Amino acid sequence: MNAYLKIFIGILVCCGFCVLLNTTTVANAVHDPTIDSPLEQTIDDIIKQFRRKGPLASTERTSFVVFDLSRNKKLVSINENRQMMAASLVKNFVMLIYFHEVKQGRLHHTTRNKEHLKKMIRYSSNTSTNYFMRLLGGPYNVNRKLRANYPYFKHTKIIEYIPANGRTYRNLTSARDLNEFYVRLWHNKLPYSDKMKYYFVLQNGDYIFKKTRIPASVKVYNKTGTVYGLIGDSGIIEMRDPKGKLRSYVFTGLIEDKTKTNYRRRRISFGAWVGQRANILRRVSERVYDYIDNTYGGSFILR
Repeated sequence: MNAYLKIFIGILVCCGFCVLLNTTTVANAVHDPTIDSPLEQTIDDIIKQFRRKGPLASTERTSFVVFDLSRNKKLVSINENRQMMAASLVKNFVMLIYFHEVKQGRLHHTTRNKEHLKKMIRYSSNTSTNYFMRLLGGPYNVNRKLRANYPYFKHTKIIEYIPANGRTYRNLTSARDLNEFYVRLWHNKLPYSDKMKYYFVLQNGDYIFKKTRIPASVKVYNKTGTVYGLIGDSGIIEMRDPKGKLRSYVFTGLIEDKTKTNYRRRRISFGAWVGQRANILRRVSERVYDYIDNTYGGSFILR
């Protein structure tokens, strides 16, 4: 009788383990079932390859969204609703609330503010970001105004000023919200969209165009986010098809590892960790460009 009991318990344990594995797999890659683009599978395969061969560890989570602005169609949705650390990506939303207040007549778009905007977006200045948060009444008020006036940014939370050491972990966003931001920006659905586009198109650091094989003729509107534990980039790529017609799409990619906020879990330098993951985003971005270009009759082919 005891022998049968042991076998039965063993079966239950194995079944439970299999369920756990299956649950973990689903949690690591949540897809929108309405998406039928083969590009989604391509990105999924790239990420799996980086997991098998390195450097992506089991503790790292990824999110990707690709939206074809020319056709108003979402092509990729991988874990887009995951709420992740925002790092400097929160600066998009700080600028949004600043221009919201300018539109309402409660703030003035002064020369000083223009200079701080350039520093915040182009050079990712944390000092300038905190300047705007204070101007807007602090993180709590920035978040309150975002919730009240732009409820479609469902996962973005502005909780803290950026510390002097730059290690900001509490502010949150998602690939979905970032994609929504740029789609609305492109269609001039946000206050002073043209002014915001001006700052995003200024030459800056990025993980979706520089050091890729994407042609130099493209135009990029973007903002990166980087802290030990989160690397991301989201923005608009503007290109021309073989007939010279403008085609644009939004690319958002995030890689997060919350264990890296613990200094004891850091095995490589900040620069090396960022560099490896920036390379992943660039390889994915190349594949996205390749797919979009071919969709419109282009001949760009990755080899």
